Amino acid sequence: MNTESNPKNVNRRSFIGLSGSFLAGWTLLPQSAISGFDRKRGKEGPVNSFLGNSALPGKRWWEKEPLRIVELEEGYEFGEKASLLDRLGANMEHLTTFKDTSPGTSFLYNHHLFTGKGVDLDSLAGYLNEVQKNIKVIIYYNVHAILFSYANEHPEWQQIKDDGNPVDQIYEIDSSFCINSPWREEVFDTLKKLSAYKIDGVFYDGPIFFSNTCYCDSCRKLFKEKYKKEIPLKTKMASTRSGAAWRELVEFQSDSIARFLKDSNDILKKVSPGCLFYMNGSTLGPTWPTGRDNRKIIRESDILGAEGGFLYGALTEPIYKPGAVAKLLEAQAGGKPTVIFNAAKQGPWAISMLAAGEINILYSQTITHQANVWLAVCDDPDAHGEEMEVIEKYNRFIRRNPEPFMNTVSAAKIALVWPQEGSNYYGGSSVPLTDFTKAMSAQKAGNLTGEFYGFYEALSRAHFPFDVIDEVSLQNDLEKYELIILPNTPCFSKDQIERIRNFVENGGNLISTFETSHYNEDGGKLTNFQLNDVFGIESSGDIFGPLNHDYVAVKEERRVSLKGIRQKLLYAPAYGMKIKTGPATIAPLFFCKPLPGSYAGIPDESVFPFLIENEFGKGKSVYFAGSFGDSLNKFQFPEYYRIVANLAADLSTQVIEVQNTPSSVEVSLRKKGNLIFLYLINFTSDMRRPIQQIITCTNLKIRVLISEKVKSVKTLWMEKKIEFTQRGNSVDFVLPAVDAYEVVEIKI
Repeated sequence: MNTESNPKNVNRRSFIGLSGSFLAGWTLLPQSAISGFDRKRGKEGPVNSFLGNSALPGKRWWEKEPLRIVELEEGYEFGEKASLLDRLGANMEHLTTFKDTSPGTSFLYNHHLFTGKGVDLDSLAGYLNEVQKNIKVIIYYNVHAILFSYANEHPEWQQIKDDGNPVDQIYEIDSSFCINSPWREEVFDTLKKLSAYKIDGVFYDGPIFFSNTCYCDSCRKLFKEKYKKEIPLKTKMASTRSGAAWRELVEFQSDSIARFLKDSNDILKKVSPGCLFYMNGSTLGPTWPTGRDNRKIIRESDILGAEGGFLYGALTEPIYKPGAVAKLLEAQAGGKPTVIFNAAKQGPWAISMLAAGEINILYSQTITHQANVWLAVCDDPDAHGEEMEVIEKYNRFIRRNPEPFMNTVSAAKIALVWPQEGSNYYGGSSVPLTDFTKAMSAQKAGNLTGEFYGFYEALSRAHFPFDVIDEVSLQNDLEKYELIILPNTPCFSKDQIERIRNFVENGGNLISTFETSHYNEDGGKLTNFQLNDVFGIESSGDIFGPLNHDYVAVKEERRVSLKGIRQKLLYAPAYGMKIKTGPATIAPLFFCKPLPGSYAGIPDESVFPFLIENEFGKGKSVYFAGSFGDSLNKFQFPEYYRIVANLAADLSTQVIEVQNTPSSVEVSLRKKGNLIFLYLINFTSDMRRPIQQIITCTNLKIRVLISEKVKSVKTLWMEKKIEFTQRGNSVDFVLPAVDAYEVVEIKI
């Protein structure tokens, strides 16, 4: 065995979730006394210099260590601001109180949304001289919400809705200018002024289009020049979201944003090559409403970011959203850094503070999945001592331990696909609520978001590390994965289909659901699945449902997929598809005939299979002929969780095994040189949102699959050496406790 004067401050931006914890083997520890936050007290000295041990020669400053970005919405005396940021452990800020961006764009200042001292061009040099001693200063530049009084002076710059009227409901109080209009030159002039100062970067809040824009003269002219026809009506086409004309519109708007970004970045970099430039991109959702295509955005900027950590209303979005978005950004960023924007507020209450438990979860998910962390403080820090302690604690932890949070490589054997293209070209895709969009429900069966999060939560609760990729990622090398999951991923090009087919034929495994591959890349529905031979399906027919109280019958109870399930009838998903299978397939589950009512007796089995297993080449396919993931996401059926866990264990190598660990602890595994990092995110709570506190889990038994000789095991959060035993290709150890978060460093 080895041992080793205005209303208070606000923010503007979205995330949400469910808690639901299976509490096997935990211990509730008493809360430690937490002192009120004191701006003036010192602790460990300055923590934010970019000259720490992780600094990497030859890289730009934002690539040298993890960014710990704090945005304070309130105005302060400059020295006081610098001290407060330092106490919170920040090494970078968004300067939201700067009020000399182009006219009508100083969002907080225009609406009197902060008190205290602001910053303008006259005082900017003095501010930078005071704050930049330890903090990188990024100018916050709002380019999406324009003050009405200024918008009315320039109607030719306004975004125009497809009914011919200008946009007039941004946050219910603002208008918006179009980036294709001559307004862009006013923005560029402002960038030239800013570049004369020693700022560290510029962050664009926006730019965006909206679900019914833009039909200004500039957009009409540019579209006609490019496509030789009039720009189509977006609202009308969005009802079907398919065809070449729809693709042209989607591409035109995303190309327009990319062009605006390129021109902006060129202006900044010409004067200051070391000036960081980025914007907030798209979260998990379709890009057509806003035009924000992450893969185009990152080509013209330095960091790929998205508002994965914004919470709204009753917090009904999945609790896993920050992590899911961080994983997706890593797949889309092309090797560039990523950032998750986390707002420590419960929207739409702009002046509010999330509970400490929620802030823990925002931080732990963000950094685990390799994104830089941005945290907006949306109320007076002095009134929220416990919450400020959490922010400070995480930032100092990241600063002391940068290695697990940059330049690591995922060790996951499973890839879960987010259907990014499908969300733009499939009628079953929903638009999530954000600060830029109104929630829009799926218009057809097959909700992509629900289907995705059903599998996301099932894999997380079963303790399987996994990556999130999109359809474009399928063009990359897939050999690192043993299992790819396509949760109702409808739209594929022929090249992408061939990549998937080759993956399975050469020994990879596939799980798919519902209308996966039933549409081409432009959203055109096909007569059969493009992957019909992989699925083992001869033909497909109509969709049926909703099945509100119906069942599927167990036909082959000895299959691995049904291990641990004893009942003969299981819950049916909300929607199914009529299919005919080939002779070599096995169908363990069949739909039952719909019942006229929930008390109408025992159902009869139908001829339509629900779960189809097929061998294709050296690999295997498992196909669900219905909205399995969406029903799992909505109803949390225990048997559905069991099926996913059974299939993941059978179709991929289980690189981590845990005992005495509740399903509310998520695990991830990554590598870096001779170090392996095991991340444990603890969601365990008292089953309510917002989560007030995380409940400590104790005596977690861990087994990690490692073939190399292990030299040491230690916890970075608790700072303890851990005894371990290595036998063959695995190492075993016990973690005495996991509070809100832990990272285990395994040295080989």
